Amino acid sequence: MSKNDPFSLLLAFITGVVLTWSYFALSSDEAAPVTTTQTQVLEQEVKIMPASTVAAELDTVSQSQQVTDITSSAQDTSAQTTDEQTLEQQVQQLKRELLQQQKLVKAYEQQLQAPSDFEQALLDKFTEQSRNEEWAYRTETAMKDFLQIADLGITPELVSAQCKSSVCKFELAAPKDVDDFDHTQWRELNDKLVLQDFWQQFKVSTSKSSDRDFSLLLSTESE
Repeated sequence: MSKNDPFSLLLAFITGVVLTWSYFALSSDEAAPVTTTQTQVLEQEVKIMPASTVAAELDTVSQSQQVTDITSSAQDTSAQTTDEQTLEQQVQQLKRELLQQQKLVKAYEQQLQAPSDFEQALLDKFTEQSRNEEWAYRTETAMKDFLQIADLGITPELVSAQCKSSVCKFELAAPKDVDDFDHTQWRELNDKLVLQDFWQQFKVSTSKSSDRDFSLLLSTESE
């Protein structure tokens, strides 16, 4: 066959085209799975990346919220502690003020309980005097009799009755089994006592009373 034969050249050309097409077809089939696999990997990475980003963002928000909650809790605790400290300071201040008031009340009570100059003079005279038995006994008995016949709403108890030669000291107390005894009963006692004959002999007197106790100091002498 001649190299320049047209038929031979055409046949050779066709054969070359077929071989070339077959080569590229095989190459394309072998490369396709790799390309597909790489594309799938890239798609998975694209799908995974947003989820990771979202998770990271959520974790950041959660941590930020926790920090906010801790800060808020710390502030609330601090405020509560401050309020408790302020309240405790107020309580301590009230206790100090109450203690001062109690001291003042006690001082006033001592002043009230302390005998006046006039009362002290009668007490001194009572201490210095000797007992006139006849007069003292008669006067003490008159006080006892008065309590028995005076028809008082509530009759007090005569704790002591002591007379010397011109000065007498009487101490009375509310009955132990009576709780509602107060100054009203002492006033009733005094109003009826001053009307008694034996009482008229006393020129000066002084008294001291509370709801439960009543004391009298009297003298037949004006000086």
